[in-house]
Amino acid sequence: MRLARVILLLNGNCFEELTLRAIWLFLKFLLLLIFVVVGAFFAMENSQTIGVSFILFSGPELSSGFWLLLFLAGGVALGILTSSLLIMSYRRKLSRANKKD
Repeated sequence: MRLARVILLLNGNCFEELTLRAIWLFLKFLLLLIFVVVGAFFAMENSQTIGVSFILFSGPELSSGFWLLLFLAGGVALGILTSSLLIMSYRRKLSRANKKD
């Protein structure tokens, strides 16, 4: 699938092409920035310090908002990792099926 191109007029005679991929990348960056700002406000509002006890060790005493954001980020990273492993497996199966045909 080919991406459409948007042409922007800059300073009269100078043209610059901007792909939809670049626009999509900018929108993702903007969304990430919004999440970071909201997360920072969340961490500042939940400033009560707590220590988390894991199985083998105890974590440092940090604000409850920071701990929540840390566990959220860890869960998101694990979710992305497991889904990417599944996607890679399905792509491999699809390419093998296409080679057989």
